[in-house]
Amino acid sequence: MRPAGRPVEEDDLHARIDGQLPRERIEDVEAYLAAHPEEQARFSQYAQQRLALRAAFSAQASEPIPNRLRVAHLLAQQRHQGRRHLAQIAAAACLIVVGASMITADAIAAYRTFSVEVRHPVEVDAGQEAHLVQWLSKRLGRQLVVPDLAATGFRLMGGRLLPAEDGPAAQFMYENGNGERLTLYLRTGVGGETAFRYHEEGGIGAFYWSDEGFGYAIAAKADRDLLLRVAELVYRQTSPDGARAKIPPALEKPS
Repeated sequence: MRPAGRPVEEDDLHARIDGQLPRERIEDVEAYLAAHPEEQARFSQYAQQRLALRAAFSAQASEPIPNRLRVAHLLAQQRHQGRRHLAQIAAAACLIVVGASMITADAIAAYRTFSVEVRHPVEVDAGQEAHLVQWLSKRLGRQLVVPDLAATGFRLMGGRLLPAEDGPAAQFMYENGNGERLTLYLRTGVGGETAFRYHEEGGIGAFYWSDEGFGYAIAAKADRDLLLRVAELVYRQTSPDGARAKIPPALEKPS
């Protein structure tokens, strides 16, 4: 009889979904799931949700970049005018806009997918906040902070790990007394200016910004002013300067 290994933990179950479970842990995890059918059902649903989300992200990534945003197009325009230094600026700005577009699209897709969930809107609920923060911080490689949005009437429901184009992402979900939900989407490896950019798609609004290589997006079926208030609150709570942090300007995303 094979001796039992260490206890199966939440990280092992998520690693199984992500295809990152070490070979020596597979037997223990499979035995645990066989003995706990409720956990098997829960993580089977998470796996299906992630596959659906990956499919949505892949479809967005395959869409062509509009000609007006292509670096080559901008460079050609500027060369025609004989202003090469401005072409370099335009190319850099283009990359920032395209990156912001992808992150806001991912944040809105994730909000649309999980905000309607009744039984499993989050993978780890707010009752396990310490574990949630530790787990997601480990997966994203950076210490995360869960913002307190009580001042805007929203309380934390929990969070989940999400797939992204070049690595993992995280989503924290909040809910107010009316049952309305709002999400904070986070990703690493993001550059560009620290400015709030607003985008709306299918009735879902989102404010995006980047700070110190990290991208943030607030998404909800809510009016722009409320989303901006939440974005400012999150920015202050995640900034090293805290309440003294200078709030970035709010810009409209180019259509």
